[in-house]
Amino acid sequence: MIRYVDHHRDNAASSWEDLARTLGGSFAARARGLISPEMILLTPDGEPFGRLTADEAGGTRLRTGGLAARIEPRTSTTYTMTTGGDEILTAENAGSATTLTLRSGERAYEASISLLRNSAVARSSAGKEAARISGGLTNRRYRAAFDPQDPASLPITIFLLHRTFALRSSAFRTSP
Repeated sequence: MIRYVDHHRDNAASSWEDLARTLGGSFAARARGLISPEMILLTPDGEPFGRLTADEAGGTRLRTGGLAARIEPRTSTTYTMTTGGDEILTAENAGSATTLTLRSGERAYEASISLLRNSAVARSSAGKEAARISGGLTNRRYRAAFDPQDPASLPITIFLLHRTFALRSSAFRTSP
């Protein structure tokens, strides 16, 4: 029997797993500029390892070494994250922009974002915490923690960082 293996998909998953292992379950991020569409991602030792950058098409690009991903709105309430053309994560508002249902493959997660506390958390359907984001009052610095044993947790963490930063930035721009 000949078995078809999608090496492209395997390479994308492997890249995420390699990065998760390298980071060991945590990283930091800081905004570049005053109200910036770019965040610099930092290892636990404070070394830059990637960037989250908004693009003209309304999406956000992640670039880290050999890994590239794109987050983009599919509809006004649904978002996708792709790596190498493969969809690795979908997120859908579950009643509000701060409550989300996330899916990666067959796995489902529930996430909530607190704009007042500048934080976000995602839990698996079994209730286990997969990702946590906590940011400073000014929306310029973030700490992120994820479960390095869960292959979806790093993409979820990146998505939550993106979404929390975007919602907070939008609130700052529309405040009187």
